[in-house]
Amino acid sequence: MLNWRSIWALVRKDLTIWSRQPTTIAATLLPAIGFLLIILFEASAVGRNPVALVVEDNGPRAQQLAQIITDSDAFVAHPMTAQQATAALRAVDVAAAITIPADFDANVSAHRPAPVQITINNLNLDFTNDLRRSLPAAITRYYGEQPESAIKIRVRETDLRPVDISLPQFELIPTLVLLITVAGVVNSGLALAREFEEQTLKELLLAPVSRVSLIVGKFLTGWVTTLAVAAVATGLGAAFGLLRPEGSSWLFTLGMIALLALASAGLGVTLGVLLRRTQRVVGVSIPLALYLFFLSGGISVPAFLPDWVQTIGRFIPTYYAVHALEMADFYNSTEQIARDFAVVGATALVALGVGVLAIRRRAIA
Repeated sequence: MLNWRSIWALVRKDLTIWSRQPTTIAATLLPAIGFLLIILFEASAVGRNPVALVVEDNGPRAQQLAQIITDSDAFVAHPMTAQQATAALRAVDVAAAITIPADFDANVSAHRPAPVQITINNLNLDFTNDLRRSLPAAITRYYGEQPESAIKIRVRETDLRPVDISLPQFELIPTLVLLITVAGVVNSGLALAREFEEQTLKELLLAPVSRVSLIVGKFLTGWVTTLAVAAVATGLGAAFGLLRPEGSSWLFTLGMIALLALASAGLGVTLGVLLRRTQRVVGVSIPLALYLFFLSGGISVPAFLPDWVQTIGRFIPTYYAVHALEMADFYNSTEQIARDFAVVGATALVALGVGVLAIRRRAIA
């Protein structure tokens, strides 16, 4: 039978040990912090490309085109002279140099070809293709704004989502899921492995505590520590405006975090009983969490990945956790929320069941 006083004593003991183990806390936080830093650096390096803008014509048409390029979402334009642009390209301070020639206004007024020169530092195809597409788009916009232009094409954009999400925001959800997964697996696994290494599990089994209470206490410890880490990460994300659920979306967000934390704790208990060594638990749990991170959309939108990766992702519980949190946090949507909760909830139940069987067969035997 359950003895809640004994369960609370077990939880308090494990929490005290956990708070005094900086290596455990570091193993929990460092993978997620590392990926978050990578995402932030990546976001600053992609998107709007830095370009040198050389305007050799002071005419109104050239200035209008220069303003369109400056206002474009594809460029971060830096006005320079031709010599400065050449030096910036060689120093890789800019990705390209765009030159509006001195006879631009005259050629446009005379209906002659008016080429705009772009010199691209084609370090890789991603940057190069962005620049090759963006400048013609800016020029097309310029001609579309001319009253005498024969170009009457306009773009009518319809967004499927109510808001635009920045890359750091979009990547924060998979990183939060990674943090919860690592916290649950590592903390629960290490708590059990430590009992084996220090041979304190035998003392617990000989104590006047039911085995059910022992199992529940170990699960609750992993769950509580995981929820504490998740609460700090979620609070910081909300404080900085990166997470912004509204109304009932907070309930879906917190519910999914609780379910995922429970599933991670169950998986950690299983690994702790099976591996029985702290080094083995860390060596297995962190790579496992990273695989789940990548397959659930940690580095890209899963729908844009190869078909075989998408197929594997459908069997990954964190894939559904990421989807539910993205819908609730960013779009205040309940799209497929029942499916996501069902999958993650079933995973939590399976993890708990497997963890209980593992403790009974390995720890108690």
